[in-house]
Amino acid sequence: MKEALMEGRRIWAGLLGLLLAGPALAVFKCTGGDGRVTYTDVPCAADCRGQALDGAPPLSPREEAAAHRRGERLLEDARALDARRNAEAAERQRRWEAEKQAELVQSREQIREDAEHSTVVYPAPSYARRWPPPRPVQPKPKPVQKERSARMNAYPFR
Repeated sequence: MKEALMEGRRIWAGLLGLLLAGPALAVFKCTGGDGRVTYTDVPCAADCRGQALDGAPPLSPREEAAAHRRGERLLEDARALDARRNAEAAERQRRWEAEKQAELVQSREQIREDAEHSTVVYPAPSYARRWPPPRPVQPKPKPVQKERSARMNAYPFR
């Protein structure tokens, strides 16, 4: 949470630095033919007298107060944005934890219900096993042919 706050401050400090770096760019003071003075970031027109300035023209007290108010408003907005993001992150975390807790409770209830309605006390083994074990099958014997007596063609006692 502190890291997010520090990161937000770094971002806003960078943006504020960019806003303040704008006047550090080249500024030209242009005096028109009627004597009006204009400050611009582009070179003066041909009919105006121009002079390049190193820094921005000084701010009036009213402009300085307005810039200070804008800076304070930006910091307040950044703090409000950080607070809102932190609150949203905390809410998301709370919801996620509540969902996980609800899933855990639901799974425990489902296990309890399954245990109450189940007739199986022990789970089945993970390997295939048959009881009683199968008996080996003996191959059928080949029929044995009876010996036939040879015909006695030449039987002596006829």
